[in-house]
Amino acid sequence: MKEEISWREYWDLLHHPRDIMRPEYRHLLLLLYWPLELAFFTISGRLPWEYHPIYCALDDKIPFLEAFVVPYELWFLCGAFIVLFTLLYDVPSFRKFMWFMIVNILIAGAVFMIYPNYFPGRPVQEAVGWPASIADNYAAMPRKNLFTWMLSFIYFTDPPRNAFPSEHVAVALGMVAAVLHSRKLRRHWLFSLLFILLQLVICASVCFTKQHSFLDVVGALPVVLLSYLPVYVPWKKLFRRKKAAVAAPESPPLS
Repeated sequence: MKEEISWREYWDLLHHPRDIMRPEYRHLLLLLYWPLELAFFTISGRLPWEYHPIYCALDDKIPFLEAFVVPYELWFLCGAFIVLFTLLYDVPSFRKFMWFMIVNILIAGAVFMIYPNYFPGRPVQEAVGWPASIADNYAAMPRKNLFTWMLSFIYFTDPPRNAFPSEHVAVALGMVAAVLHSRKLRRHWLFSLLFILLQLVICASVCFTKQHSFLDVVGALPVVLLSYLPVYVPWKKLFRRKKAAVAAPESPPLS
């Protein structure tokens, strides 16, 4: 398996699309995950089901801090960076990250289907209902500034349905795993450290922007663990070591 594939090789693939089934390009099929995930969230969040509120007392104590919309939005840029960097320079890490995403959405999607839910804690819901227009969202904001305008747009395009578990948190922690398991990213230790710290701030931002309940963050943790274990834990090597340890002959006693 090639670890690095240049832009030129990908460009040449456009002229020979059948080559995508060759072993060195087959990983590109995993990119189909993104449009399928977008379609799933768009459809599942608008089905006429009974949505159950997810809320806890701690949500009332967490302040609404609109400036956290900046790290919240940086989540998208971070995801694009992980995908593009690994596509070019670390294909094995790309495969693992995408499989993490696939397992993650299967688990989270099952929760959404079994227990449709929503977060009732947005600062605009009581005043303008749900959902509302961007202008109505902005008019209902407790403060008027660039950050609340950005949140008004997010509130409009992303209804608070299927909030538990938080996919924003699950994917952010998945990106942390991708960095920690990528030899080429770990080499740049300062960048990796700052990137991981940013993901932790992003996890906090979902509560400060009132996009999620604290319960949504907690609910994302077991999803991350169940997605991490089958993808990043080298089970084959562990079993081989155990078998080798069992099969190894005992050393003769000292005379």
